[in-house]
Amino acid sequence: MRRAAWLLAVLLAWPVVSAAAQTAAPRVIAVDWGLAETLAAIGAPPSGLPEMAGYEAWVKTPPMPADTAELGLRVTPSLEFLAAAKPDVIATTSQFAAIDPILSRIAPTRSLDVYTSDLTPLDHSVTAARALGEMTGREAAAQALIDDTDSRIAALEERLAGHETKSVLMVSFMDDRHVRVFTKGSMFDDVMARAGLSNAWTEPGNFWGFALASIENLARMDNIAILIVEPIPESVRVKLADPERRSLLGQLPAFAPGNYRILPPVWQFGALPSAGRFADMLLDNADFLERPDAL
Repeated sequence: MRRAAWLLAVLLAWPVVSAAAQTAAPRVIAVDWGLAETLAAIGAPPSGLPEMAGYEAWVKTPPMPADTAELGLRVTPSLEFLAAAKPDVIATTSQFAAIDPILSRIAPTRSLDVYTSDLTPLDHSVTAARALGEMTGREAAAQALIDDTDSRIAALEERLAGHETKSVLMVSFMDDRHVRVFTKGSMFDDVMARAGLSNAWTEPGNFWGFALASIENLARMDNIAILIVEPIPESVRVKLADPERRSLLGQLPAFAPGNYRILPPVWQFGALPSAGRFADMLLDNADFLERPDAL
């Protein structure tokens, strides 16, 4: 009698345990910061992330929870750290295709590329957000993120409608002589194009949407809006602020005071959260983007 009662209790409890297990959110690890920021934005932050200090400096927001596991380097994440985090799934990109067979031994992988040869990162960001929403049971939150990003870009487009605007040059300083210029295929260019802004840099870049250039390449560019995205090397910051403008950088008209603005960190290779933040930054600087003679 006692044994029969015990078996009955176990059988009655089993469906409840199974249902709870089925509804538990999977532990997702992201080895790409763009996928990580998307997971955080839909309320399902990754349980592990590489180079978290770098994420704080370059991506900034959405922030990662304090208990997010450090996974080592982005290019070569620590397999030991990955295994210790016990993920149910690893969100990755084709950049990590070479080590996918190894990653797959730890947990199933899901490759979600945002930056590809067709140069449409915004479209791919939408696809990635939906996939991550399905993966984590946060479909409604993913759709809300998509709608919010569209609204922020639309607000920028509405603010600029009917105004003559300058072409925009988006740069990130590598050092005081070289910049990363963002081209077609970058998230920056995609957001600007959808809002009706033109990119001052018309030469092609790579599939990540940037080209490397020396500051001399910018010497002949004028009557444009230059936006510099943080973080900025200290050597560059000092020369930009030099009142006597003795350096080569300081002598370029493009970087004379009033000819550029510095934007807070927004991930240069990000997904929808970065796109929405960048649209907000452009909106905050709408006066700088307008041609003075058209006001």
